Amino acid sequence: MTDQPTSDTARPPVAVLVDYDGTIATADVSDEVMRRHAPLEEWAPLERAYLEGRIGSRELLVRQARLLDDTTGEIARSGRGEPHDPTFAPFAEGLRRRGIPIEIVSDGFGFFVEAALADMGLRGIPVITAETTFDDGRVRIDFPNGNPACLVCGTCKRARILHHRAAGRHVVFVGDGYSDLYAAGHADTVFAKPELAGLCEQRGWPYRPWTDFASVGAEIDADLANGRLGATSRTRFRCGPEVWPSGTTVPRWGDLMGPPSVRPAPEPA
Repeated sequence: MTDQPTSDTARPPVAVLVDYDGTIATADVSDEVMRRHAPLEEWAPLERAYLEGRIGSRELLVRQARLLDDTTGEIARSGRGEPHDPTFAPFAEGLRRRGIPIEIVSDGFGFFVEAALADMGLRGIPVITAETTFDDGRVRIDFPNGNPACLVCGTCKRARILHHRAAGRHVVFVGDGYSDLYAAGHADTVFAKPELAGLCEQRGWPYRPWTDFASVGAEIDADLANGRLGATSRTRFRCGPEVWPSGTTVPRWGDLMGPPSVRPAPEPA
């Protein structure tokens, strides 16, 4: 990304939200925790239920946490040394020097994200995720960044997108997979790796493929130079209490494919 310091009065009205697992980290670190510390026959069916839309990520994470025993403290130390996209740190620093807000939004365990950023030399970037704690071997997860009226996701990425859109910012979202679906449905510009790209294609949502953060930064630079990251359009809600009954805990479609856009389930006859 072009390194051009920007004055407060000339800051572009843009915000960049970035997923962590499989996006900044090259692997899904939350999944790696389960692979390394829980019996496959117990956690794999939960993952399948999530991918098939039979449970939401909040229920998935709660039930996964119950399978973990951190008596040795090894789980709490997870995430250090995991491989990351080497172009992310310069990308993030370039945004910050230009006064463009950047946030990490993760719908995973999340406890390893801030330490990983510090290892990359990045401090002070907001991290929006779950709160995972460790007490005498027990692993507990809470959701301070969930939607109180919609219990499908652990962390509501949509809420952060709507926050920045309400402030008049064009929201760029960078993600990779299924947990990014609702963010992709509400962001103004979406950069998607293949799994998320497939989900967007199935629904007719626009996206841009990406390989690393250097390529994302180059496209953002070009868009800013050409005035393509302008005012946001009117929000079309694709999830949450605006379209789902309050207190919904399960995505309102029956399988991974889903309908072209999220709609309320029909009332029973």
